Amino acid sequence: MTNPPKKKNGTQQVIDEGELEHVRKKKFAYKIVHGWDLVSSTECDVFWRKGWLAIFKQIQKVEPDKDKQEKMLASISMEDFHWNWFQKAIHYSTDEYEWFHLYADNKPQAACLIYHPEESALEPGDIFYVKFVAIAPWNRICDFRPREFSGLGEIILRAVQRFAVKQLNLRPGFCLHSLPGAERFYRKLEMVKVTGKEDTESLTYFELPRALATKLMEVS
Repeated sequence: MTNPPKKKNGTQQVIDEGELEHVRKKKFAYKIVHGWDLVSSTECDVFWRKGWLAIFKQIQKVEPDKDKQEKMLASISMEDFHWNWFQKAIHYSTDEYEWFHLYADNKPQAACLIYHPEESALEPGDIFYVKFVAIAPWNRICDFRPREFSGLGEIILRAVQRFAVKQLNLRPGFCLHSLPGAERFYRKLEMVKVTGKEDTESLTYFELPRALATKLMEVS
């Protein structure tokens, strides 16, 4: 009889720190924390919902035409709008899952949840699977206003990759099923599309090969 998965204890540790440049050229310190924590997950829900509300109000203010409003909304990735990070934290709280949050300007700017170990589809060895990753709405590319901070997706995935190699004893590399709107980002990372691994919603499966994952970790 196997033992049930162990629940996480709610402790967090800083695994990466650095500096971000705001769109207004102001510098902000950032930190990436690792660890399951209901407060961090709730802050994603609270701050990010407020961010979406501010975006919707901005669109209504600058453009009264409904059709044009919809076109403006279509320029920003909203496929994860319905995600509830608190509920995810309750559901994914055992030791095979690892939580990461990127903080700057006193609020969460990005979040990532991974599962491990995952067998690589490309090369021998175990890697990790990105269950969920997202950045705050004000950091997303769109047609009607600049992002506050850029490059956060790559920053948090780099930190997670380093953690996976050093702390989880996994080899460099990770995989995921991509939302359609995010595929461009993963192709930019040079992740490889693997056919036959699509999920039930026909989401494309991507994997980052070992050599490229190693290169990602080496970027300062």
